[in-house]
Amino acid sequence: MRNPFEVLGLPQGASDEQVRNAYRNLARTYSEGGSSPDPARMQEIDSAYDEIIMNRTGGGSGTYSGGYQNAGAYYTSPDDLGDIRAKIRSGNINDADTLLDGIPAAQRTAEWYYLKGTVQHRRGWLEEASRNFERAAQLDPSNAQYRKAYDNINADRSGGYRTERKKDGSSGCSACDICQALLCADCCCECMGGDLIRCC
Repeated sequence: MRNPFEVLGLPQGASDEQVRNAYRNLARTYSEGGSSPDPARMQEIDSAYDEIIMNRTGGGSGTYSGGYQNAGAYYTSPDDLGDIRAKIRSGNINDADTLLDGIPAAQRTAEWYYLKGTVQHRRGWLEEASRNFERAAQLDPSNAQYRKAYDNINADRSGGYRTERKKDGSSGCSACDICQALLCADCCCECMGGDLIRCC
């Protein structure tokens, strides 16, 4: 991989603020919602940014295996979570989630809960997402985006048409569930003098 500072267009040893600003500017251009989307270029930018973070937070090798130790120390204000928003927009859900989890509980703002809920919603974890959207709305009641996210996810959950995907990726509705429901419906029909499933 190229020198990560070079990829971000920075001199070696640039400050944390310079790294964040360079990443934001490049993400505005090359991310999925940017002015000139380029997934390959954005991946290179993400990797360079992550490499710098890893080296500054004690992760060492620059690979993901070590996790982002103390990643939260890299973020000094709620505005800095814009980097994580950019990762979510560009589809880097795992990276965004790892960075969010690295932020200490004492530093978790309404924006943190909103972004965590967004990651969980993208994964189909509706219960967890709802709890985090609700927490974001509680911490910042004047934020319409947080309230709308909470209202929308609860409308999805109560509509009866969507089932929550479990963390293993399954929807929670198996062939056995369908058979049980069909047999139950047949029993009810027979009790009322009808027959839903005819055996010849």
